[in-house]
Amino acid sequence: MRRFRLTSFVLLLLLGGCTTKTPFDFDKISSYKIFYNIPTEAIIEDMTRYDLVIIEPIWYTPEQIEAIRSNGTKVLGYINVMEADTWNRELIGQMKQDDFFYRDGERIYFPKWDSYLTDISSDHFRKILMREIQKQVINKHLDGIFLDTVGDIDDVHLDYPEDLTEQLNGLEAFLKAIKQTYPGVPIVQNWGIETLERTSAPYVDGFMWEGFNYSEITSDSWSMDMLDRMNVIQEQYGTAVLTVSDQEEAISRDLAEANGFIHYHEPTYYDTWDFQEGD
Repeated sequence: MRRFRLTSFVLLLLLGGCTTKTPFDFDKISSYKIFYNIPTEAIIEDMTRYDLVIIEPIWYTPEQIEAIRSNGTKVLGYINVMEADTWNRELIGQMKQDDFFYRDGERIYFPKWDSYLTDISSDHFRKILMREIQKQVINKHLDGIFLDTVGDIDDVHLDYPEDLTEQLNGLEAFLKAIKQTYPGVPIVQNWGIETLERTSAPYVDGFMWEGFNYSEITSDSWSMDMLDRMNVIQEQYGTAVLTVSDQEEAISRDLAEANGFIHYHEPTYYDTWDFQEGD
């Protein structure tokens, strides 16, 4: 068993080690779009008009990815880090009991997403995620990795210091493994500013801030404080900040761009593709 694991690990390093890339310049990204549903030929063609798209790579073939990238569009692949979706039977089928997070002896379930909180401190689960990155991002020739649900660490563990430390240590081990195995492949983290400040800022190339609506930001002291903190991180680490609004498109975009952020307005959700007028 030990020999098999060693062989698998060496194979992973060989596959990943030849995937060294020069990270693309986020300063050259002015337009981006998120889409998590199954694409059509028309959607794939329309994607080429954007500088960057973030997709659920499970639904794509390498040939479709190349079609998207044919006009210079960069593609980030979605990886669900802190939650296991029940629809993703292939991934859940690999998980052991200890790969889920338990509090008071119970798994934490998110009804809105039909998903369970995972335990990133589990070495076994981190290996599952690394295999997902290899299969869905590296093998399909995507340009980078979008780590979703990292913000769950803030949302669920901030009031539990021991759990927080354990999860942050697990996340750092995961990020180090990505950097070592896939040098140069960009990483964007979704949400979790406390986690970003405490642990992940040195490892990620970008950070996404959803719900970036002008009135909500400017009328909330926590959001204004977060804005200042993001500016500090951006200056210290060169972190690209991607924002998403669903209200007040023009003034939300102005606020984002005034802070050097890359903005995207999505009034519905990421499972629909809205063609621009005249397309």
